[in-house]
Amino acid sequence: MSLSLRWWALWGAFLGLPMIVLVAMIESPGIDKLWMANSFHFYVVSGTALAAAAACILVMSLTDSLRETRLVFLGLAFLSIAAIFSVHGLGTPGHIHATYYTQVGFSSWFSVFIGATFIAISASTLPTALEDWLKRYGVLIFAGVTLLAGLYIGMSIGVDDWLDWVPISNRNLQYGATAATMVMLSIGVWRYFQAFLFARLLSQWAMVIALVLLMEVQVAITWGRVWHYSWWMYHGTYAVAFVVLFAGWLIEARRAGSLRVIADALSMRDAIAQLGHGYSQPIADLVDAIEWKDLYTLGHVRRVASYAVITGKELGLSTLELRSLALGAQMHDVGKIGVPDKILMKPGFLTPEEYLEIKEHVARGSEIAMRTPALRSVTEAIRHHHERMDGTGYPDGLKGEEIPLHARIVCVADSFDAMTSGRVYQPAVSREAGLAELRRHAGSQFDARVVEAFAVALSKTRDERVGEPLVVAAAQAEVAA
Repeated sequence: MSLSLRWWALWGAFLGLPMIVLVAMIESPGIDKLWMANSFHFYVVSGTALAAAAACILVMSLTDSLRETRLVFLGLAFLSIAAIFSVHGLGTPGHIHATYYTQVGFSSWFSVFIGATFIAISASTLPTALEDWLKRYGVLIFAGVTLLAGLYIGMSIGVDDWLDWVPISNRNLQYGATAATMVMLSIGVWRYFQAFLFARLLSQWAMVIALVLLMEVQVAITWGRVWHYSWWMYHGTYAVAFVVLFAGWLIEARRAGSLRVIADALSMRDAIAQLGHGYSQPIADLVDAIEWKDLYTLGHVRRVASYAVITGKELGLSTLELRSLALGAQMHDVGKIGVPDKILMKPGFLTPEEYLEIKEHVARGSEIAMRTPALRSVTEAIRHHHERMDGTGYPDGLKGEEIPLHARIVCVADSFDAMTSGRVYQPAVSREAGLAELRRHAGSQFDARVVEAFAVALSKTRDERVGEPLVVAAAQAEVAA
């Protein structure tokens, strides 16, 4: 699915409107009216802080199942925003304190800055040693930051003047903080936008929009006039950022029938960014993302790649062709990233509409491959692995030799593994029964020559996990090349 000019125009207008209004008020001070509303300020800020806390809880509740340590830093970003921005609301004159204190204004700046810092870390590629260290001490890091956040709230409420030493009115300091915040948020915007271009998941786009709105929050904090409309703009934009974020997440979760899709979307962005630059490790990360979409078929992608490689060797494919075949087989179901979990894991028969949604995964997968330089060479294997020799397959109804050889090989490997490993809707069969079924449909569904090559190759193996290390190494070598 390409992004139309109308789509860009719609979102450009939505994101540009706050800045247009802000500039208009700065250039025409007469429309930037003074509005003192302490109670309204208290409730708006408190609501935004609670929304950030809810986002933190959701992200952290999904972290362990995804084994993605960088999600911890995204959770810390939301935690920091929630804790620090809450001080901006709690310190509203007329509530806990009778008068204004430095921590009230400081907290609005500090919440975005610290949140942006953790977002930039969550979106950055970390050294392997640091990644391993985080896996060991991630819980302690989160606990430590939580303790510091609680201490910040306690000190701000209990000690009136503890931040009076901060030169919050210094414009050079403000400009420096704004520049640093914008750079860090830009890192997050770019990385999540790359992920969205890859998988087109709504939850990824919601994250992009929320981060862009946070950038606009920072602009309004810097140039808005306190207690004037231009100042209120950043409060409203802050709240809208979390409304958009939760709306995107909830719509995606409802469509998928599972909250796990949110973590899928958030955790895949790093692998996609690296894959676009030709690095090899993200292949394994994306295979994990594909397989975690359906726990019932865990290991399926790697087994299909193994079966495809041994079949290709039996057919006499060159080393270069085997590398490409391995990569195509590993990525053959990449389009399932966008298929709702409630359809993938449905125990009964699919409705016609659900079956059409499943069939879309090959077209979606080929679009993903075409947009990703490292996968472009295997687009045909991804798109055509559900074609049939008699022309009744999908998505293009290709027939016989019109179907690319790699796609015919993946088709056999995919079907055999589906039969012998079982599915939620059908029990597994033996290897012998699986081979018999392939031969029964040779010439109509499967390429007879590929079926026989697969049978010969399979007879030479004894281990159920045939050739998996070879497949992974070959696929990674293909990307590196």
